[in-house]
Amino acid sequence: MKVKEKSKKWLIAALALALVILTACAGIIIYVDPYFHYHAPISGLYYELDNERSQNDGIIKHFEYDGMIIGTSMAENFKTSEAEELFGGTFIKVPFAGGTYKEQNDNIANAIEANPNLKTVIRPLDYAYLMDDPDRVRDDLGSYPDYLYDNNPFNDVNYIFNKDILFNICLPMLQHTNSDKKSGITSFDDYANWMDEVEFGADVVLGDRTEYKSPESVQPFVDEVKEMVEANITQNVTDLAKANPDVDFYYYLTPYSIAWWGSQVELGNANRWIEAEKYAIELMLECDNIHLYSFNNEFDITTNLDNYSDECHHGEWINTQNLAWIYSGTDELTAENYEDYIAVEKDFYLNYDYNSLIR
Repeated sequence: MKVKEKSKKWLIAALALALVILTACAGIIIYVDPYFHYHAPISGLYYELDNERSQNDGIIKHFEYDGMIIGTSMAENFKTSEAEELFGGTFIKVPFAGGTYKEQNDNIANAIEANPNLKTVIRPLDYAYLMDDPDRVRDDLGSYPDYLYDNNPFNDVNYIFNKDILFNICLPMLQHTNSDKKSGITSFDDYANWMDEVEFGADVVLGDRTEYKSPESVQPFVDEVKEMVEANITQNVTDLAKANPDVDFYYYLTPYSIAWWGSQVELGNANRWIEAEKYAIELMLECDNIHLYSFNNEFDITTNLDNYSDECHHGEWINTQNLAWIYSGTDELTAENYEDYIAVEKDFYLNYDYNSLIR
């Protein structure tokens, strides 16, 4: 009997100890909260912003701001300090590399719900996503941390009992409180900026291409594709704007390089892209609080491959220029000028001598 009682006491003690350890681990993660799931950054700690899909939801829900910049990797090189200088207020930057229109729109909706002070949203609309399925999500980029986005406290165990977060993030952060390291967060100017990781220029963009071939056939803008554009833009762009007339949405179609257009002409897709763009523009111009821009006809930019690290991605100096143009109203699309814009764009990109790019 005594052996059984001792075993029982030992088991209770072991369980109690395990509970204490788990509670302590969870307490540390909740206190530090490197993903801002429960609260904003606490003073005295330095928070490295380096995990978009894990940290952005917390930034959206717990930071103070009245403006936000969101988008894919095309938005990662924006500087919130420049947006604040132009538009005033306080901006956050919450890019989702590779994120679809749906992912971006869902997070804007979350920001509007969490922050009644939000007044300004700046978002590049990736040209290559115009003809997407409206519900597409990039699940090919690794496991999405859904437990950080929902309101289910039970699946928070994936966060508060995560040994990698505890040992690789939280404990080192606490250790640094007694060092000379700074406190605060990575600046939003630097967050996700990839300028140091790439090279620019024609050699990088064109690679081993030796020619641009004539298309074997031209892809039409059929009703099925038009319906997909309508569903995508309506669900992931215009519905939210119509439901929130007090928020100003500054959206622009991303200016891809002349090399991208050359590839699309070769594939026979270029005219279809332009027709999809035209229809998307018409849908967005129905919303007075969507200020829509396109810099595709800034040919000094798109034809200069020194601005690009691949067919689509441009340097941070173009982000800076885009912000300035948005603020000044340059290249804004309206009901009065968008058809002229489309005509100029179509004439230029469908008739360009793409083989002149080959050196």
